[in-house]
Amino acid sequence: MSTRQAPALAPPEPPAGPVQLLDWHAGRHFAWRERCVLCRKTAPLRSHAGEAVHKTCAELWNARNPGETRFVSDPPKSGKSNDHA
Repeated sequence: MSTRQAPALAPPEPPAGPVQLLDWHAGRHFAWRERCVLCRKTAPLRSHAGEAVHKTCAELWNARNPGETRFVSDPPKSGKSNDHA
């Protein structure tokens, strides 16, 4: 008896431009694991809209879709920069 495995998903393609990193430190971004809406692998994170998504997948989506607002950062903590570089 052979078991069939689902084909592996290809890693996300890197965008041509810079990627803006998201700050998702707030506890509301963590929940039970569900499938990422972008890559379909298990993800413990939630976007502000409650979508299960990996932070990296969200950052790459944002870079590929400039001008569209789907994934956003948490507001910066007082006195801290939102620059992750």
